[in-house]
Amino acid sequence: MLRQTSHESDKAVRYITQLDEARCSGRWKDVPELCRKVEKHAPHRLTLTARSEAKIAAYTTQRPSTAASTASTGLSKIIPELLTAIDEEGDHAQDAFQAHVCLGWLHYVLEEPGLAVARFPKDFREVASRLERESLSGWSRVCIVKGVFLKGSSQEKTGAVDDAMHAYTSILPWLGTNKSIQAESAQYKMWTERLLVRLCLLSDQSTETGEYVEPSEALQAYRFWAKYWESTAKNTTGESSNSAKYRRLAWKAYYESLSIILRDNLTYAPETHYLESSAEKQRVPNVRLQQRAEIKRVEAIYESLLLKEKHFPKASQYNGEIEAWVDAVMENWRYLCGPNWSDGDLGEGGKEGVGRGVLDILYRAATKTFHSTQILRHLFTVHAALAEFDLAFKAYDSYVEIITRGKDRSSKTGEEEVGIDDDTTILRTSAEAVRVLCRFGSRKESERALEIGDNIERWLEQTIQNRSRNSEAGSAISVETAVAPRSLALAYCAIGTSQAQWARFTYNADERNPIQTKAIKYLRRSLEPQLEDPNNLEALYALGLVLAEMRDITGAIKVVKHALSPATKNKSSLSADGVISGGLSTEFGRERKLIPFWHLLSLLLTTRSDFESAERACENAFEQFGDLAILFGKEDDAYRSEHLNRANGRDAKASGVVDQMESFERTGIISIKMTQLALLEELEGANIAVDGSDELLALYARLFGDPSAEQVTLQPPATAAPPLKSAVGTIRGSIFRGKGSIRSTKKETTARNSSIASSRPSTIAEQGTSNPAIQVTDENGSSHANGQQHHHHLFHHHKHEDERPGVTRSPSKLKKRSASSLHQKSQSQSERAPAVPNIPNGIVNGTSTRDSTIGGESPGQASVSNSIRKSIESNDRPLRSVPHNLPLSSQPHPPGHNRQPPKQDVRLPTHVPDASYVPPDPRFSAIQQRRHRVTVLVSVWVFISGLYLRAKEYDDAKGAVTEALKLVEHFEAEVAQETASSKAFAERGWGGGKSIEELWADAFAAHGELLVAQEMKHEARTDFERALLHYPDHPEAIVGLSNILLDIYSQVIPLEPSNGSEAASSPLPLSESLTPEPPTDPKKVQNSFLHTPSVENQVSPPELNRLAARDRACGLLSILTKLGAGWDYSEAWYALARAYEESGQIEKTKEVLWWCVELEDTHPIRAWKDVALGGFVL
Repeated sequence: MLRQTSHESDKAVRYITQLDEARCSGRWKDVPELCRKVEKHAPHRLTLTARSEAKIAAYTTQRPSTAASTASTGLSKIIPELLTAIDEEGDHAQDAFQAHVCLGWLHYVLEEPGLAVARFPKDFREVASRLERESLSGWSRVCIVKGVFLKGSSQEKTGAVDDAMHAYTSILPWLGTNKSIQAESAQYKMWTERLLVRLCLLSDQSTETGEYVEPSEALQAYRFWAKYWESTAKNTTGESSNSAKYRRLAWKAYYESLSIILRDNLTYAPETHYLESSAEKQRVPNVRLQQRAEIKRVEAIYESLLLKEKHFPKASQYNGEIEAWVDAVMENWRYLCGPNWSDGDLGEGGKEGVGRGVLDILYRAATKTFHSTQILRHLFTVHAALAEFDLAFKAYDSYVEIITRGKDRSSKTGEEEVGIDDDTTILRTSAEAVRVLCRFGSRKESERALEIGDNIERWLEQTIQNRSRNSEAGSAISVETAVAPRSLALAYCAIGTSQAQWARFTYNADERNPIQTKAIKYLRRSLEPQLEDPNNLEALYALGLVLAEMRDITGAIKVVKHALSPATKNKSSLSADGVISGGLSTEFGRERKLIPFWHLLSLLLTTRSDFESAERACENAFEQFGDLAILFGKEDDAYRSEHLNRANGRDAKASGVVDQMESFERTGIISIKMTQLALLEELEGANIAVDGSDELLALYARLFGDPSAEQVTLQPPATAAPPLKSAVGTIRGSIFRGKGSIRSTKKETTARNSSIASSRPSTIAEQGTSNPAIQVTDENGSSHANGQQHHHHLFHHHKHEDERPGVTRSPSKLKKRSASSLHQKSQSQSERAPAVPNIPNGIVNGTSTRDSTIGGESPGQASVSNSIRKSIESNDRPLRSVPHNLPLSSQPHPPGHNRQPPKQDVRLPTHVPDASYVPPDPRFSAIQQRRHRVTVLVSVWVFISGLYLRAKEYDDAKGAVTEALKLVEHFEAEVAQETASSKAFAERGWGGGKSIEELWADAFAAHGELLVAQEMKHEARTDFERALLHYPDHPEAIVGLSNILLDIYSQVIPLEPSNGSEAASSPLPLSESLTPEPPTDPKKVQNSFLHTPSVENQVSPPELNRLAARDRACGLLSILTKLGAGWDYSEAWYALARAYEESGQIEKTKEVLWWCVELEDTHPIRAWKDVALGGFVL
């Protein structure tokens, strides 16, 4: 017992102070001597507590040892003395308190937690407040913190975790009053750190103990630890590795808790000082920005500690904590870049900035692991999400190489490889690779997907062999028992999808049917009940589409109706994106996935000429959302700007589900609208259907915004995050095992930076007094600023170079029709069995929905198809202006999700995604996004041109084609600013767009068809020739040109145009149009026909030209009908039959005509590929 009083001498006071300092600094060896000096100069003062503390400290440092039991016996003798001293002490409250803490410490080290808890005060906060009435000594302050920690730890040992949490947190307000922790003693800092670290570990929301504290209280504890760290802990050096480990674990618990709050959508309580920084932030605090900033800050600190303390492992080892860390980072990335967070919630760089930060973390983590398949898998996932597909598949190649070597070693040794992914994860990763290749790639990527599908088959065989060898008595094991059922279903679906996709691209016509048959076999196998996923929408979609392409209409309708039935509702379904989307769900996700099914059903019904049921199927695609206001946003507010809504006292949150959709989904909605117009044309005539074209253009503007305002700026925006160079550039080469350099080019970096700030198109435009942004300009439009011509093509000079692309038709060209010609549905329609499944009244298909009334339909919004009819009936209804783009941060957040299990083994696969989850598209560069939108708009104009063409309104058709040509021209100029190589114009790249050459071919082919309809076939030939110069395999151009060539041969039209028929619309000389050669082998063409003229025939030059025209048509059509673009194109086959007939090959003619009959018998109103982008991937 020691307390300085006024009766001591100066020497005694000095020694008392030195003794207090020695205790506070932990110099226990000096304590006995100082105690002797104090007792010598102040004989009335006893130092029993200090001597006891020195003995306890010596005991704790020597354990474990052979003398531990003897020392323990000696410590036990101190207890009665301390109890007597406490009872006799009445003058010095701090001395008595120090003795209580010493006695509790003694019981604690003697492993008597129950007695320790009894010796400590019940409420340390109250004791601290009472003792602070007089000046607290340094050691008394240490005893307060030390006692709280020892009491809480003792309560934990007795199982009273809740009481321990209360003890730890009770002292935080007192600790918070200390403004200068750096000035405190070493013992104070040590015990404070122990207390805070233990509190952090107990507050971890990802563990069972986290249930004892609310997330907001846990965050307060973590933030207190962060402040302590900033002031003291991070500057400590030379301490034990054990202390560093526990500090790291405290930061890990902090990060895990923030992760749980993020993933389970728990209430996040931001730090108070953020909200009090300004009046504006108090009014509208962006909590998500603060949440993201806190996650990022903790992430950086924990990563630096982890990488500092972990070393590169041996080849037979792996760093479990490193791999658990990258798993946690990836899981947070999935949520931050998922459907519930927007770019505005994430600050600078948006979702792309988050992804690039994750890439840096992965590359740095790779320096502490040896051939980690887990990190390679994550690199593949993130690179693919950032549309860096070359790097993604370099990571996947390295992944496959390590996996293959591991499996080969397992086959030889009979032992499972340690540290590589299990079979379930391997299959999911490979299935994701197939999904990416098939959805966003073209022919080259489809061939790669086919190889991966073959690898999956081989791995399954290897797995069966290895398991059978390791099983008892070598008994045979089936693949269903060797692999998890749902992963096996996913693998089968990937194999089937890759086969179906390749069937579209193969050049070998004889192999196409066997490939499709194999695809159907694997897709059906993936839906078998024993694989626990018979309602997988992805597999059902691929199966239905490939059945349709094989003309099994009955089977396809059955599959599609099953997908639309209630059997697929509210069931967990494993999709091909399972590797990257565990535990996530999307608002209206199931309804969004069913849109292509309704479209496919509509096309299937058109093969049976049931156009009215097909029309209802299209309507159901939109009506399943209950109200079009849910899908497209509220009409009264959607077309106002943000400041107008605020001026009227309304929040500008009128966005609909379409604003959350990706570009591929929006394109699907445009395609359904086109199908509706095609059905309207079939039912009521082209003159009626053309009046719906204005709504098609307005729909494009609603979904993709004004194309004239979307010119790509190659300089990165001011808000874009700069390229990160810390780890990616230096480590990448050692991670990927492929040969050659994989460094991104400068132009790729530039294009990437330009896309960080704008990943989605503008979908809502401000209503104003100016003209609508979508318009058809006449031939004397505004001049083009660049005046750039096309010199990279052989013949490419036309008069649209000084016109700007727009997308609204002028009022003079909108010819309305009266409502008297509208088609009336038959009354017998309701009497027969419905061909289209019904939608339940008042509800949608069971996924999470918004808080809005769905029961009643608002007038004029029953369906998109009905809106077409109503616009026709109202002759003076104007075209709505383009809506203004809402900021992403103003959109309403979707409801939260159920809490996931708090822990899982790091080697296990990720969560099975919710069936309603819609994976986001990759973050394509700005030029690729622009390419996609231009492609969609060009297809819209070409479609509108066809409507006008069939309605015999040739001027309007020409105006639509002109708009398409101008769009392609301007986009070509944009691409040329980035790179002017011919490769850039010929390749489409990844994504849903077309190459510039193919876009030119679409536009010229449409113009050629217009000229054919106007009986200007020689001029049309020029345009078809142009189209084939740009894109030699263009189906419509080949068929159009071949028909003209056959007309020349049969003398329906003269070999040369008459003198007075030079077309003003053709800017090329006619002689130039005859120069290009067909893209075929002349020997093959010559050998395939019997009537090729020889030199000996001495045929006149005009006759030779006619024969050459016929043979060229035969060659073009023969090649086209073998390609994936033309093997089921009935117009091409019919033209080929005519060519055979003109050549005198009657048997071939009959064979081809019968094939035409078979095709036409199951021919939809539009092509199967128009169902949706992405091939066979939903």
